[in-house]
Parts: sequence; structure tokens; C-alpha cells
Amino acid sequence: MNMEEKDKLRSLFQEMKFDEPSTAFESRLMQQVHIVAAKKERKHKIISAISIIGAIAGMLGIPALIYWYMGIPLKPEVKPIETSLTFEIPSMHFDPFIVSIACVALLLLISDTLIRRRIWEKKHKD
Repeated sequence: MNMEEKDKLRSLFQEMKFDEPSTAFESRLMQQVHIVAAKKERKHKIISAISIIGAIAGMLGIPALIYWYMGIPLKPEVKPIETSLTFEIPSMHFDPFIVSIACVALLLLISDTLIRRRIWEKKHKD
């Protein structure tokens, strides 16, 4: 009787295919993976928000604490500074000959760049 039960169990396990998991198993597994990933992402966002808030509080709170500890008032009396500033823009004179030479040089530079790019594209196209 014991041998027959072993043979039945052995034949049952031999008939089962273990090559591929069922689609239900895969979908449950993927749902669990997505749930764990969402929890991890939510935790990361919360930690980031807390650290940003802490950094801002530290940047504002530490100097305020230092001023308070040293007895320095946070609202100093500011007196306006009276100055009379005048600005003058100097007149500019352009020599047309120098401007035309600069324009020709710029056009030659642009055309040289375009020609070199076109030659490089033809060489590397083939």
C-alpha cells in the first residue's frame, strides 16, 4: 500500500509541468512588485520633502538663533544713503570701412563653416 501511494504521488508530480508559472501567479507577483516599488517611491518622496523643509528651516533658523544668542537685533535701523549719481553715455562713431571689413570676415567665416560641414556630411554619408 505504501509503494502504491508513492507511485501515485510520483506519477502526479511527473505529469505536472514546472517549466512556466501560471499567468495568475505572474500577475500576482507583478502586483506585489508594483506595490513594493510604489511604497519605496512614496517613502523616498517623503524623505526628500522632509530634508528640503529641514534644509530651509536650517538656513533660516541657524542665523536667527545665532543673532538671538548674541543679542543682535534682527531689524537694524537702516538710514538711506543720499548720493547724486549721473551717468553719461559716450557718443560712438563707427568707421564704415572697418564695419564692412568685419561684415565680410563674418560672412567668410560662416560660409567656410557651412562648406566644411557639407563636405564632412558627404564623406561620412557613404
